[in-house]
Amino acid sequence: MGKSLKSSHDTFKKKSKKTLYKQFDNSNKKVSPEEKETYLESLSNSLHLPGDMIVGAPIITTTGRCSLCIENYKGIIEYNSQVIKVQTKTGKICVEGTNLTIKYFTNDEMRVSGIVHSIKYC
Repeated sequence: MGKSLKSSHDTFKKKSKKTLYKQFDNSNKKVSPEEKETYLESLSNSLHLPGDMIVGAPIITTTGRCSLCIENYKGIIEYNSQVIKVQTKTGKICVEGTNLTIKYFTNDEMRVSGIVHSIKYC
């Protein structure tokens, strides 16, 4: 009987693992939230859609220093007359001021009143 043919694919794969098959090796690669946001932001830009639609980015609308509206938040972390801290999909938002009160809130929107000194992303 004749010789059996042996595939050389495995040998070729081992030799060229660092070049040809490198793009397929995703076993140890984890995508960080920052990279994911960047991808989603680039997707929204290429589709010409507002970023908040795809990413779920928080929207903060201020009216002077006495009122603000926060949209697309997930939960309230801290609430007193000097600090209101909320969790969003992209991080935490901290509103600092005096006589701060939450006038109303729904599942994804809240209205804050009082004298606002600062708005921080933490």
